[in-house]
Amino acid sequence: RLVAYVVPAPPTPPADPGPSAAAPSATGAAGTALPVGELRLHLGGTLPPHMVPSVFVPLDRLPLTPSGKTDRRALPAPGPAQAVDGPRTAPRTDTERRIARIWADVLGIEEVGADGNFFALGGDSILSMQVVSRMRRDGLHVATRDLFTHQTVAELATVVRAAPRPSADGPVTGEVPLTPIQEWFLTTPRAAHHHFNQSALLELDGPPDPRALRAVLDALLEHHDALRMRFTRDEHGWRQFNPPPAAGAEILVRHDLTGLSTEDADAAMAKAADELHAGFDLAGGPQLRAALFTGDPERPAYLLLVAHHLVVDAVSWRVLRDDLESAYRQARQGDPVALGERGTSFREWSRRLAAHVAEGGLDSELPHWEQTVGAEPAPADPATASGGGPAATVSVELDEDDTTALLRSAPTAYRTRVNDVLLAALALALARWTGQDRVRLDLEGHGREDLLDGVDLSRTVGWFTTVYPVAIQVPGPGDLGPDRDWRSLVKAVRRQLRAVPGNGIGYGALRTFGPPEVRERLGAQAHSQVVFNYLGQWDARPETADGGLVRAEHGSFGQDHDPRDPGSHPVEVVGAVQHGRLAFTWHHRPGLHDTAAVRRAAEDFAEALRHLARHARGGR
Repeated sequence: RLVAYVVPAPPTPPADPGPSAAAPSATGAAGTALPVGELRLHLGGTLPPHMVPSVFVPLDRLPLTPSGKTDRRALPAPGPAQAVDGPRTAPRTDTERRIARIWADVLGIEEVGADGNFFALGGDSILSMQVVSRMRRDGLHVATRDLFTHQTVAELATVVRAAPRPSADGPVTGEVPLTPIQEWFLTTPRAAHHHFNQSALLELDGPPDPRALRAVLDALLEHHDALRMRFTRDEHGWRQFNPPPAAGAEILVRHDLTGLSTEDADAAMAKAADELHAGFDLAGGPQLRAALFTGDPERPAYLLLVAHHLVVDAVSWRVLRDDLESAYRQARQGDPVALGERGTSFREWSRRLAAHVAEGGLDSELPHWEQTVGAEPAPADPATASGGGPAATVSVELDEDDTTALLRSAPTAYRTRVNDVLLAALALALARWTGQDRVRLDLEGHGREDLLDGVDLSRTVGWFTTVYPVAIQVPGPGDLGPDRDWRSLVKAVRRQLRAVPGNGIGYGALRTFGPPEVRERLGAQAHSQVVFNYLGQWDARPETADGGLVRAEHGSFGQDHDPRDPGSHPVEVVGAVQHGRLAFTWHHRPGLHDTAAVRRAAEDFAEALRHLARHARGGR
C-alpha cells in the first residue's frame, strides 16, 4: 500500500490568547477527520493513479530523528481497517450521489462516501461491469477501465461523460464467428452438447402478472441478440447464426401447483426444471427458456430462468437480472418495454477479435503462452488412474467474519484484488498436494477485456469467458502455519499473475484465430489438471422499486448439465460469495484423483484463506 501521513495545518491562534487559554489537545490534529476525498482528488490532479495513496493517516506532527530527519520507523502502522472504516466524506454533487447509490446497491452495503474505494469496499472485476451497466442506464457513462483508474466515487464522477453513439440501433442478425470459448466447448467431446446450461431460480415478490412476464421475456430476446443464437454442424464444423426476433415465440411455461403438499410441489418443480434443462434445441433455439410456478397463496411464486451456456456467462446473468426488474415495472404499468441503448454486439466483438489476431495484434504474447503451456501440469495424473466413474464433489466454506475480511480488508491490506488473494491460497494448497513448489493450473476470467477501441461489453449478453494457463512458483509450500509471512506469499503470487498479458484473453484468441502452426503449438498441452473459477459476489441486490418482481434469488436449480458429462478438467474449483459466505466446490473424478486427497487439498485451501483473513484484520 501507499500510505500518506498528514499533518493538518493548525488553526490560526487568536492575537492574544491570554493566560487562561487551554493547552493544545493531546489528540490535536490526529483526532481531526481528514477530507480524504478532497486529498485524493487534489493529488490525482498531479500524480498518476497508482501514485495516489490508498490510506491517509492524520498526525499531530511528523516524528523526527535527533538529526532532524523524518523517523520513518516511528510512524504508526495504519492498519488495514483505516482505509475502509476511516473518515468518510458524504457525496457532494448529484453525480457523486447517484454513483454512491449504485455502488451501495451493487456491493450490498448501506452507504458509500465520496472517498469510498470500490475495490476496498469489496468490489471485483465482475461487479465493476455491473456498476458500469447500472450507471449507463442512469445516464452516467464511463468505461470499465475507468473504474480501475478512478477507484473512488469522487474520482469516478470527474470522468463521467455524455452518452456515446450506440454501436447498434436494433437487433443484430447474420453469421457470427464462434468465439474461443464457444469453439472450445463445441469441439470438446460431451455427453450432450445441448444440455449444458446455467439457471437462476427467482422467488417472486407477490402474485406475478403473466402478461407482463411474457412481454419482459420477449423484450429480452429482442434486445439481447445472443439469446436468439442458432448452432448447426456440417462437414465443415460448427456454425453460429443470429436470426431476427421471431414474433410469437413462446418461451414461458406455466405450472399450477395449487393443492399440492410442500413435498409434492418441490418434486413437481424439480421434474419440470430437469425437463426444461434437457429440452434445448441448439439448431432451433431460442437459447432462453422460463418456467413460472404458482399455487396456494401461502406459498411464494417462483420464476425459473434457464439459458444455454453458449450464450450466457456470470456477467450476462447480472445484466439479465437487472433488465428483468426494469422491464417488469414498465410492462406492469402498461408502458412499452425499453431496455436502453445497445452496446457492442456479440457479433461485432467476435468479428473484431478475429481481425485483431489476423492483423498480428497479439503476436507479442506468443512467447509467454508457449513457455507456460510447456510447464508440467499439476497435480499430475496417477500412473494407475483409470479415469472412469462418476464425478464427485468436496465443498469448503468460510464463515461471515472471514468472508468479510477477505472482501473488505484484504484488498487494502495486501494492496491487490481479492482474486489474487484467493489464488495465493489455492497455489499453496496445490503445491502441498503435489509436493512441488511450482504448480500449473488454468484460470477462468470474464473475458470482457478492454482490448479494442470503441468496444463496450458492460451490457452485452453472451459467453465471453476466457480459460488460460498460469504457472506459479510458490514460496515455502511446507508452511501452512499462522506465523508464516502471508504478505510475502500474496506479493509473490500477485507479481507472477501480473506477468500474464491481457488478463489471459490472448491465449484462447490465438488458439482459435491464429495461423495453423500457432494453434498447434498452443493446443498440444491445452489444459492443466485443475481449473479455478471465482464467480464473485451473488449477494448484490437487483434493482428494486414499487412493483418489483424478485424477492430473493436462490441460485441454479435442476440438472444444469447432463449427469454423464465428465467436465472440462479433472479438477474444477468453483467458488462464489452467497448469503455472506465464501464457499468453494471441488469437482473431481475419483478415478483420477482420490477423494480423500482432494479433500485434504480443499481443507488446506480453506485454512490458508482463514489465515489470510486473520492477517488482513491485523492479526499475526
